[in-house]
Amino acid sequence: MTKIFICGDIVNYGNDDGLICSSSLSKKISEADYSICNFEAPIEINSKPVPKSGPHHYQEKTTISGLDRQGFNLLCLANNHIMDYGESGLTATIKEAKQMGLETIGAGFNFNQAYEPVVKRFNNIKIGFINACEAQFGVIDYFSSENQPGYAWINHSEIDKRILELKKECDFVIVLAHAGLEHYDIPQKEWRLRFKHFCDLGADAVVGSHPHVPQGYEYYNDSIIFYSLGNFYFDSKKFRMKEDSSYSIILELGKNKKVDFEPIFHYKKNGVVQLAPIEKQIDLKVLNNILFEDYNRSHDNMSLEIFYGKIKKNLIYSLSPIPYDGGLKSSVKRIINFLLGRNKVNKRLLSLHLLRNESYYYATKHALELISRNKDLP
Repeated sequence: MTKIFICGDIVNYGNDDGLICSSSLSKKISEADYSICNFEAPIEINSKPVPKSGPHHYQEKTTISGLDRQGFNLLCLANNHIMDYGESGLTATIKEAKQMGLETIGAGFNFNQAYEPVVKRFNNIKIGFINACEAQFGVIDYFSSENQPGYAWINHSEIDKRILELKKECDFVIVLAHAGLEHYDIPQKEWRLRFKHFCDLGADAVVGSHPHVPQGYEYYNDSIIFYSLGNFYFDSKKFRMKEDSSYSIILELGKNKKVDFEPIFHYKKNGVVQLAPIEKQIDLKVLNNILFEDYNRSHDNMSLEIFYGKIKKNLIYSLSPIPYDGGLKSSVKRIINFLLGRNKVNKRLLSLHLLRNESYYYATKHALELISRNKDLP
């Protein structure tokens, strides 16, 4: 039996030694045959951040050596922050990982490197891994040059092609996906269908990250889909004081057997991720139930909430020649900030972000469909 440990998002600002796990959790990571994390941002370098909409993240250089010491083997780089400091940040991150003996996947200095899978063999079981992210700043999509650095796009036809190819040569195919609306405990319908499509192509497991909170899992035919593992360790300003109660998984892979798994529940305390006692464990059963019980209504409400609460005002503001977002109070606040020279926003980049980001596009489209049918109220 081969065991693969997989966890969610990691950004480490505060731990200078790079050690982000308790010893008991590190033991579980080290005991697995292969351990994987989403390395959410490049290591800190003396370089300017790239022009983009939204926050820029980096992390301590020692994070990579710390992850190595605590049992990790593979860093997933296909995410919306890995290119926050451009090619220099990506270069430094990949170079440091190689020096520490860690592998990387999902990003590179050209198309082929970004989309290249990782293939490993353990206990006579061959496993293929693919890592890709939704379209945000740093994506290598259909309009990118072949020699452009960046990360693999989850909706590129190349991803489908790679899954089909890996299925022919591997016993198991695992897709590591970075996509979805942040801070919601259900996946969008479009990502749910896309992940199932990966399974139809040959993926035995799809493991999601990016929403920052845990979501449920479901079996689909002979495959299994984990929609979001949530944060593993994230200590940016927004998350520093949060416990980030969530879970990781240990996939159990055996010849001619369906994928099985063990959930590893954890939370953040005193600056490290710790195994969660029973009273701190998230309820996976509840998260699974909302994937089926009244899912469509919850999905409608989620789409309307983020459209009215975030997307609509920002889209109006980004397209308006003046500091106006459609609301009186919020527009007055924007005008005051503009006159005081605060919160300067590149409106072109904001427009691009809101329209290219597939999760925002899906939510906007669905919300407008509901509104057009007079179903805009919960």
